[in-house]
Amino acid sequence: MSDKKNNSSNTFTTAAYTVVTPNYLAHAWSLKKSFLQHNLDAEFFICILGDESHYPDKNLLNVYFINNISDDRIKGMILRYNPFELSCAIKPFFATHILEDQPGLQRLIYLDSDMYVFGVFTPLTDAAITLSPHRTKNIGFLPVTENFSFISLNRYGVYNAGYFELQRKGEAMAFLDWWKVLMEKGAFNKPDEHLFTDQPWLNAVPSFFDDIYINKNPGYNVAYWNLIERRVEEKEGSIYVNGEPLVLFHFAKYKVEEPEKMTDFQNDFLSFATFPELKPIFRKYHESLLEEGYEKIKLILYPFYNQKARGKKSGLKKLFF
Repeated sequence: MSDKKNNSSNTFTTAAYTVVTPNYLAHAWSLKKSFLQHNLDAEFFICILGDESHYPDKNLLNVYFINNISDDRIKGMILRYNPFELSCAIKPFFATHILEDQPGLQRLIYLDSDMYVFGVFTPLTDAAITLSPHRTKNIGFLPVTENFSFISLNRYGVYNAGYFELQRKGEAMAFLDWWKVLMEKGAFNKPDEHLFTDQPWLNAVPSFFDDIYINKNPGYNVAYWNLIERRVEEKEGSIYVNGEPLVLFHFAKYKVEEPEKMTDFQNDFLSFATFPELKPIFRKYHESLLEEGYEKIKLILYPFYNQKARGKKSGLKKLFF
């Protein structure tokens, strides 16, 4: 694909992006629609682990494919990682590519595809790097298994890599270069070996970089891991979290096939019985995914196969040779 297809009006200075396998495109389209609905002067980029043949949409504006990235490390990463691991590991590579391809872009926001935007991403800082902590209040453990308590911060990371922001500054580019080195071979999903894709590496960012902002605003990145410290309520048709407008909800571990469950975890705390105020939010998200064609999109096959692990032909030749 020619990158010229991504050269829109270039009048925007803020954009968000997500990374998906083709079978998650309904999530990407839902997220894009919600982001642009509330952020009228921004753009949204969808980055796909595949090529044009894996994108069931004729509109390629602001769409990037993995073979657009000119980096010799990508081929090995495709063979090395499973789809989840590669989706995480490729984030800094796509970020660099977008910033290089969009010279007018000043602020780049990454959002996991299992998110939905409810408000405006008002600039909270001009720091080069913005990170999102899993927890912001020392108010005790979640009343569920230990993997969701404070010990999980050691296992899965202090910061959630599902949302971060970058400003076009030298330190942001240095951060991306540093992260890319780690992601080439250190993005396996092996928590017992102190590896959880791209996420735990962010623990070191405040030590290694200076121009950083930790976004503790309760309206951002609301998710099952921080519900113990965040009260969600509706006031006069708007949704607030601890008194702040809801901007971003992270529907981690939610399954469309099980709409009556908040997550696929088996526990009583993370449920609509505990949090009945969240049911309309989840219903809205569920309907959005169905409207974007989730039932058909989920059937698209992952285009890359690790020949050694799967015994099938690799998709690399088509894309890179």
